[in-house]
Amino acid sequence: MKKIFYTLLLPILILLFNVSCSNGGDSVDAYQSPGDLFLNDALSGSSTSNAVLRINKDVFDTINSNRLNNLNEGDFYTINEVNREGDFIQINLSYAGGCEQHDFQIIWDGIVYTDNPCHMNLLLIHNANNDYCEALITQTVYINLKELVGEVSYKDSCAYYIFSTFNSSEEADAIIN
Repeated sequence: MKKIFYTLLLPILILLFNVSCSNGGDSVDAYQSPGDLFLNDALSGSSTSNAVLRINKDVFDTINSNRLNNLNEGDFYTINEVNREGDFIQINLSYAGGCEQHDFQIIWDGIVYTDNPCHMNLLLIHNANNDYCEALITQTVYINLKELVGEVSYKDSCAYYIFSTFNSSEEADAIIN
């Protein structure tokens, strides 16, 4: 009897582990507040996602000030590579997870710094949605520049400085022209 019990115990434990790490829903719990301007694009794919685009100077200033004082917002990730193709910035990044859908947000304060070098500062925030799994996930996040800044001349002539909220320095994690 004990032999049958132990023989069945291992498959049951494996099944329970697999079920516990499955995604139970596709809810998106973004950092939202009244008065924000949200913009989204419709790219899809299993290893790609779109960052929710948000223009809000007050939120940007608060999170950026916290970032500079080592008060991190969101969950950790590593930027592997950044490219630009047309109106899209592609950010290839890695993070721990695998059991929940992860969401990303780009926050822009709406300011174009026209002094040389012309640039815009963007904060990239990662929401792991309480995913405590430990698989190393590599994903590409897209930013649609036409939706973020519109069809203006500086969209193509200024650089984009991308900051992680885990970066407490004045140096951007990535700069894309």
